[in-house]
Amino acid sequence: MQIFTWTQIERIFLGNEQLPSLFEKGSAVTVGSFDGPHTGHDVLFKAVLDASESYGYIPGVVTFSQSLGGFKRPEAYEGDLSTLEQKLELLDKKGMSFAVVIDFSIEFGKIEGQDFLSILMKSCGLRFLAEGRDFHCGYGGAFGMKEISEFSVRNGITVQFPEPVMYKKERISSSFIRSCIFRGDFYSAAEMLGRNYTLDCSQTIWKQAENSLAAERESFLQALPSDGIYDVVVITPDNRIRLRLNVEPHFLRLEVPARNTLSHIRNVEFISQVN
Repeated sequence: MQIFTWTQIERIFLGNEQLPSLFEKGSAVTVGSFDGPHTGHDVLFKAVLDASESYGYIPGVVTFSQSLGGFKRPEAYEGDLSTLEQKLELLDKKGMSFAVVIDFSIEFGKIEGQDFLSILMKSCGLRFLAEGRDFHCGYGGAFGMKEISEFSVRNGITVQFPEPVMYKKERISSSFIRSCIFRGDFYSAAEMLGRNYTLDCSQTIWKQAENSLAAERESFLQALPSDGIYDVVVITPDNRIRLRLNVEPHFLRLEVPARNTLSHIRNVEFISQVN
């Protein structure tokens, strides 16, 4: 999967960089934070992939390096469901050929919705767009389903707004999944994610203590459950080891038998069990 920054896309739009051959036949795109990604997003990905197969477009996503909640409400934000690296790896596995990654900023937030889509048309060859029915873009979120549909008709773009995906009579969303994680309901979280919830520990520093490894809670950018003890699988380059994780106010502690030594911890996967 080829990765583009928003700066590159703007340079293409302004004529300062050549249009990549990747986009010459047009692209099918979906835009969003895609925090997870989760099964609610899968209907958008399927629409993009189906359009690509039918019309020869290149399939891709336009996303953000961090969920917008973390930018707009940092003091109240509970953390992302995935790191950028996890998200891009999953999007690649789902069949996306490219991703445009935006570092959201106050300046980016001032772009009008029609200008944002116009940039994607010229720089990415946008020909097909799939979005959730509550999707909004542009300054103040003023560009919603009605405005996007009108823009698409004027510019010869096909647009689809698939029905939302439900779980236990509630629309699947990243915030819904975060609430399940906070409650320790990893079964429901896994059902909606389509996989077990996993912490990316590739940049985490774990310090050895007696019969445990500890990492500072604030070093994790992802959502964490409330304080308690949880069954997890620790994934290292060489092994998968089932352990217990203590989530405390300031630290996360893995209970490690004294005889065991762990090489670099890549991931901590929460075990999903039916409550």
